[in-house]
Amino acid sequence: MSPDLILLFIPTIASVSFTPGLCMTLAFTLGLSIGYQRTLWMMVGELSGVATVFTATFWSLGWLLSRDPIYFKVVSLLGGAYLLYLAYHLFRQTPEAIKARNLENTSPVSLAILGYITAVSNPKGWAFLMALLPGFVSMDTALIPQFIIMMGIMLTTEFISMTAYATGGQWLANRLGGSRGIVNANRVAASMLTLAALWVLSGTLT
Repeated sequence: MSPDLILLFIPTIASVSFTPGLCMTLAFTLGLSIGYQRTLWMMVGELSGVATVFTATFWSLGWLLSRDPIYFKVVSLLGGAYLLYLAYHLFRQTPEAIKARNLENTSPVSLAILGYITAVSNPKGWAFLMALLPGFVSMDTALIPQFIIMMGIMLTTEFISMTAYATGGQWLANRLGGSRGIVNANRVAASMLTLAALWVLSGTLT
């Protein structure tokens, strides 16, 4: 992969990663409700999901999904349903429940799974990579070095983007302060998650 293509690939990926979307909404929402450190577990899952989508697209498995979209629709339905479930519980939380809840008991595995499902069921990620990669992948040079370079750039950019959103959510939660303020913040977060879930589910109907 030539240096010129690398210099072009970086801002192209960054322009999409930093744009508010499904994964960034989730990072902001969790930063708001459980803080940046706990959100890191979700980010691990999300980065694994991004790596899965990138790998599948790079090695032409995205073509297989496009030929038989039922698999993608099933994953999208599961992801959208889980986001709605999370939004429902965030919206119903009371100040008493927040005071009684120990956030350290939140399962890191559950957060990682949530991040993975969200990334894999994000239609924007699949569509973007399917459209983008043909313009950057050269069949005249070895594919593995290109794959490693692009993957590294993408995961680094995605991590920086999610960190910005999650820390922004945590800052807002700290500004609100108190359990009543967190209830209101969680309801805002629940509304954002609901919109994200509807976006995912709408992709399964088209």
